[in-house]
Amino acid sequence: MSSHAMTAVKCEEDLFCGVNMVKDCEHMTDLEKKHQPIITAPKSVKKSQCFEVLIEVGKLMEHPNEPGHYIGFVELYADHTYLARMDLTARRTCPVMKTTLSLDHTHGKLRAFAHCNLHGTWEGRAEIEVTD
Repeated sequence: MSSHAMTAVKCEEDLFCGVNMVKDCEHMTDLEKKHQPIITAPKSVKKSQCFEVLIEVGKLMEHPNEPGHYIGFVELYADHTYLARMDLTARRTCPVMKTTLSLDHTHGKLRAFAHCNLHGTWEGRAEIEVTD
C-alpha cells in the first residue's frame, strides 16, 4: 500500500483529521447522532430578507456537556461563505445556536460545523434557495 493510501486510511479513522460527516442518514451511529449539527431553516428565502436559522447539536441523541466532553463551538456558512459563530463552555451552555441573517445571492446549501473536544469537527447541511 502506498504511503498516500495509508494516510487516507489513517485519516478516515481519525476523528480529528478533516471534517466528520454522517455516512448513512438511514442508519446513523450513536456517535453521529450525538454530533450531527441539525439545521432548521426555510427551504427558500427572498434575496436580502432576514430569516431565522436554528442549529442544534445533540438533537437526535443528547451530547454530553461536561468539562471533559463538550461542544466548543458552532459555525454557520452559506456554501463557503462564513456567516456566524458561537463559542461554548462546558456545563453552562447548550449546543444550540439561533441567528437571523439574510442572503444576497443564490447559495446551494447552509453548512453548520460543530466541534467536540473529544470527537472532532462535524458538518451538517441544509439546502436553501434564494429567490428575487
